[in-house]
Amino acid sequence: MHDNSHILSYLQPAANWNEALPIGNGRLGAMVYGSVENECYSLNEDSLWSGYPMQYTRENAPEAFKKARAMAMQGKYLEAQRLLEQEHTGFWSQVYLCAGDLQLSFHYAQPPENYSRTLDMRTAVHTMRYTVGGVTYTRESFISHPAQCLVIRLTCDKQGALDFSFRLSPALDAALQMEDTALAFEGNAPVCRYHPTVFQGNSKEMTPGQTKAELGMGFYARAEMEQQGGYAIRRGGGIHVFGADSATLYLDIRTSFNGWDQHPVLNGRPYVQPCRDALTAAREKGFDALRAEHIRDHQSLYQAAEMDLGEGLSLPTDQRLYAHEDGKEDNALYALYFHFARYLTIASSREGTQAANLQGIWCDYITPPWNCNYTININAQMNYWPTLQTNLAACHEPLLRLIRELAQSGRETARRWYDAPGTVAHHNTDLWRMSTPVGASIVGCGLYACWNFSMPWLCQHLWDHYQFTGDEAFLRETAFPIMEETAAFCLSQLMENEQGKLIFAPATSPENEYLLEGKVIALSQYSAMNQALMQELFLNLLQAANVLGCSSPVLESAAQALPRLQLFSIGKDGELLEWNENFDEKEIHHRHISHLYGLHPGHSITLDTTPEWAEACKQSLLRRGDESTGWAMGWRINQWARLRDGNHALKLIDDQLKVVEGRKPGCEPYRGGGTYLNLFDAHPPFQIDGNFGACAGMAEMLLQSQEGFLRLLPALPDKWKNGSVRGLRARGGYTVDIVWEKGMLKEAVITADKEGILHLSDGRTFPHKAGQVIRIEA
Repeated sequence: MHDNSHILSYLQPAANWNEALPIGNGRLGAMVYGSVENECYSLNEDSLWSGYPMQYTRENAPEAFKKARAMAMQGKYLEAQRLLEQEHTGFWSQVYLCAGDLQLSFHYAQPPENYSRTLDMRTAVHTMRYTVGGVTYTRESFISHPAQCLVIRLTCDKQGALDFSFRLSPALDAALQMEDTALAFEGNAPVCRYHPTVFQGNSKEMTPGQTKAELGMGFYARAEMEQQGGYAIRRGGGIHVFGADSATLYLDIRTSFNGWDQHPVLNGRPYVQPCRDALTAAREKGFDALRAEHIRDHQSLYQAAEMDLGEGLSLPTDQRLYAHEDGKEDNALYALYFHFARYLTIASSREGTQAANLQGIWCDYITPPWNCNYTININAQMNYWPTLQTNLAACHEPLLRLIRELAQSGRETARRWYDAPGTVAHHNTDLWRMSTPVGASIVGCGLYACWNFSMPWLCQHLWDHYQFTGDEAFLRETAFPIMEETAAFCLSQLMENEQGKLIFAPATSPENEYLLEGKVIALSQYSAMNQALMQELFLNLLQAANVLGCSSPVLESAAQALPRLQLFSIGKDGELLEWNENFDEKEIHHRHISHLYGLHPGHSITLDTTPEWAEACKQSLLRRGDESTGWAMGWRINQWARLRDGNHALKLIDDQLKVVEGRKPGCEPYRGGGTYLNLFDAHPPFQIDGNFGACAGMAEMLLQSQEGFLRLLPALPDKWKNGSVRGLRARGGYTVDIVWEKGMLKEAVITADKEGILHLSDGRTFPHKAGQVIRIEA
């Protein structure tokens, strides 16, 4: 286990939020700047959102959708799009909010020496150390999942040399409270209000409520301190400590959130006393016990998988990124990036928490980009691509719960907006599980607002969870009912095209547009993505029914519709067509590659079973190009891995590791997607899905299982001549360790969860018992 594959290190404090380092326990998050004299912990709590449950409706929405369908089938694409934009769009989601800052102040007569700050991902502990006047000061910080609080330990190696103050600064309107050794603030979140009679643009404002029914989320943050030696006094809105040997701070934030469909004030849960109780319990346990408990809990997940690509450069992380751009070899940097994504999963998504949003759980805005919501036309799904592959199934639960709750919300949307059975959701959701279309009647909003296929995509995650874990109870009780409801909605909207094939009309391809007769249009008769999603949904549903031994009218209809679905077409340049006609793309290098869903994350297109379509996907990728937003490069890594071109996949990882802010002195500014100095993915701005997409892509380069068998080292790049990976997971319930030398497999050790037959891509089969270890040698 090489340190430089698991530790982020720096020799200077963070200059901004994108250089601070993240810690979290799934619910509570903090960004640590590591400043010597003015330390800041930027704080978040995963249920601190604006608003409360709301259901937007539009009169005659089903009729508008049917009219638009008829127009699209007549080739009146722009007219159909404008009709949907005017009569079939609603308001935007609510907003994920920043809680505030915990600020620590220190004053020294001399400048610091021997400064360092590190985040050891093996322990999830942030450590900062420096020397002033011959005294060495250390700060250790972590957010404990067992104890549910942030813990900060301040020490020095000279008795009585620790002087500091701390204060809490809320980001929202809140009442401050002060005790002898504790600070707190309490308030209610604002509501992001839209004007229901004005469907003309983004007319929103963040406003406080005047009555209980109008109030937003109640929240309470509390920090308590205990010091060894010295004394503490209250002064100027903070608490000052003088002459201490050491001190420990404990912080927690709680909200009144009581469920996606419950008003957080009228039906809210208690939140002040639970916050106080958690801190009391933590203080009684003490720092050493809390730290040991935290590390055990974290390592139970983190140590389940590891990538080893050899020793790397012994430099701070920012210097390694600069050296990488200069072409210096540092294979361990790839392993560090892989481990960082797994670390972020553990820190942002634990059982019982909310699912990771566009920024995981870390956000320093009151009005963040894209409301820091769940964008479910790619981004939220990408957040969970590596979760099962890299042995973190326990962290998958928040997404599964989001899907279950969204399916409930989507039933009402299907009825009110489409007069249809089943369940539907569009391209955004939030804490309150909004499933209605956004757009607010903005001209042109159809390129994102009219996409209504997030539920079929999310159903792929339900099926994957079963395939990776073999949890039949989950399949029966959760996955199958939602998949069946989603299929019911799709089936209710199918119609024949001129070729007698079944299509979902009208359709868009997320956030992309084409040119027709000099006009920019997003809507068409059908899109390759929606057709692929339906194909895989119906296939997975029928396989699930076979496992469970059940039947229903929906299953019969899906079985009849499946062979009649319109599938893929190939364009004049050999590319996979995105829409029903060979339109010219408005932007040939567009970030989305939605029409290639069947290649990845789907599995209906493969090199062996559908070589013509696979080649068309390759041509599409070459047309779109490599450099894009950070998350879009992450998706492309996975696509090239499925095409078994490891060198191209690695080239995209290199592109994604390009520094976008805080560049090396003398380097030209860079405006594209890439990576911040703290390894956060840059759209820009920060979007966490790019971290997860790249991690999933690296796993795909080393192991694939989507074809019904295991393919070992399918896309190993030339630069990764020697290495190993352990703990990867494969469909069918297998844990896989792989060692390779000189670019060739040396050994694979595969452990089976249950009795069955292991199939390898070379045709070999291995019958096995539950728990049996199978060794594959070169």
